[in-house]
Amino acid sequence: MNPLDLYAKIEPFIGFYDQYEILYKTYLRYLSSYSIGSVLDVGCGNGKFLKHLLERHIDAEGIDRSASMIQRANEIGVRASCKELEDFEAECFDCVTAVADVLNYIPPKELAGFFHAINRVLKPKGYFVCDVNTLYGFEAVAEGVMRFENETQFLCIEANYADKELLTHIAFFEKEGELYRKHSGQIRQYFHTLGELKKQEGFRLETTEALKLFGDSPDKTLLVYRKR
Repeated sequence: MNPLDLYAKIEPFIGFYDQYEILYKTYLRYLSSYSIGSVLDVGCGNGKFLKHLLERHIDAEGIDRSASMIQRANEIGVRASCKELEDFEAECFDCVTAVADVLNYIPPKELAGFFHAINRVLKPKGYFVCDVNTLYGFEAVAEGVMRFENETQFLCIEANYADKELLTHIAFFEKEGELYRKHSGQIRQYFHTLGELKKQEGFRLETTEALKLFGDSPDKTLLVYRKR
């Protein structure tokens, strides 16, 4: 199973819906201050942020590499697909968003290419709004072991952070008759420093905001870029 589809399967166990709603409101606060008519949400997941955009009469669509997440997004009435950034025409969006640490899934060597692809689909002077995990977010929030179980399911998540990488192992068991079916996989995320993120070609980093969603210290940083 695709690790991202596995994550989609276990998402209801993990929750964090209240924290994500706070994050969505932060994004919407910034977007409402700009003249934005169209948004592409990269890594749109279950589509809830897209739903917020549509409720504000913004023409929005999302892309994600998890077919399971796309199905879930389509079920709530938003436009989402498994397209890649390269599938869109140049300069067709006022804004691109990447919500809930999408950038942390991009390896350092691929970061410049990702920003180039974002730049290509943005209209002149368009915005790219995203967030990344802080070092505290990786070391104090994400790292560790989580277990959930009920009468028919058991989930174990073990995350280890070292050398600017978080490796998360997932083991999920579902009861089928007298037996259990196991789904397993791993997800890798990368810590990007603000210094690295400021140097992306074709963009000017206009604003950053430290966010406390899970602890007493900032665990995420929101970044607002503008296309040069």
